[in-house]
Amino acid sequence: MPQQMILNVATGDALSFESFYASEANQDLLTLLKGFSESSSDGSQMFVWGESHSGKTHVLQACCNFATKLGQRVSYLPLKALAGYGSGVTRGLDGMDMVVVDDVDFIVGNRDWEESIFDLINHARTSQQRLLFSANENPRHLKCSLPDLGSRLIWGETYSLQSLSNDDKGLALKQRAAQRGIDLSDRVLEYLNRHYPRDMGSMLTMLEVLDQESIRQQTKITVPFIKQVL
Repeated sequence: MPQQMILNVATGDALSFESFYASEANQDLLTLLKGFSESSSDGSQMFVWGESHSGKTHVLQACCNFATKLGQRVSYLPLKALAGYGSGVTRGLDGMDMVVVDDVDFIVGNRDWEESIFDLINHARTSQQRLLFSANENPRHLKCSLPDLGSRLIWGETYSLQSLSNDDKGLALKQRAAQRGIDLSDRVLEYLNRHYPRDMGSMLTMLEVLDQESIRQQTKITVPFIKQVL
């Protein structure tokens, strides 16, 4: 198979560049990530950082999916989900064109994991593999217990993924709903904005619940329906 997904954590909508709402502040980064995903293996490295729910997992999996469609071999390592399996999951990736490591800050401070990521970076450079990392904060500020890991995490380019404004969050939710065939009215959006959390993670979870229940009840998503379901 052209792709090795260590653990597929995508749920609901396909995580692609097309399904990601790119605000003006993030459009240049999305272009860079797409270019990084389609390039041939050359040992390059990129680090994307941004606050929680800014969309890092989405864009990293979009890179995986895009590269896979081009016939590349890709491994995706979501460290929050894999931490319990041990650091050995970073081994055996010799045949990959690109290795994508999500939430690297989650293992910072764990010496065993830090040494594994350190070895992964060194091996990828020797093997001409591309590496793509993410974290909630700038890699230059990560407090690694292994100093050499800190320096290697910034070997490549680092970019910040900007969080959406409240207005953009509404547009992003409306776009995601439209991709599911749902027409969210302005009244529905206004109601959700007034009464429910406005971080994208919570908003997309609400959309998933509303979509599934509207299918079950065979009804449109309206304010009275939301009051009934949520």
